[in-house]
Amino acid sequence: MSSHHGEEEKKKEPDRILIPGKPNLERCDNKVISARYTALTFVPVATVEQFRRFANLYFLTVGIIMAIGNYFPDLYESAISHWTTLGPLAVVITFSLLVEGNADYKRHVNDRETNEAPCVVLKRRDEFNEEEDERDPH
Repeated sequence: MSSHHGEEEKKKEPDRILIPGKPNLERCDNKVISARYTALTFVPVATVEQFRRFANLYFLTVGIIMAIGNYFPDLYESAISHWTTLGPLAVVITFSLLVEGNADYKRHVNDRETNEAPCVVLKRRDEFNEEEDERDPH
């Protein structure tokens, strides 16, 4: 067994050749993405994040137990309505989602501004072509 056995299994990656002003679409781009959510993932992911907080999970559990007592009185009776717990919880979660949504929207705006800002592309003197613009539009 050769000591180079692990090296033989690895595929050798080709050298990376960068051409200024021409993106290599086979690799990742340089976009800045600091936003946490997309339009499709905001509600489910942000809601799950809210219930990672112990207090929110506690009041949800208590509200569900109270609802079971209200809807199935044969099991046990609940002294007060489950809405006294779930109502305020829904208000708190909704407000938290609105605040988080606003903050994420601002992150999207800042990301767009950063990604659309002009940048300077550095070239070696022997590669400089005077016909090309010195600034990359992206």
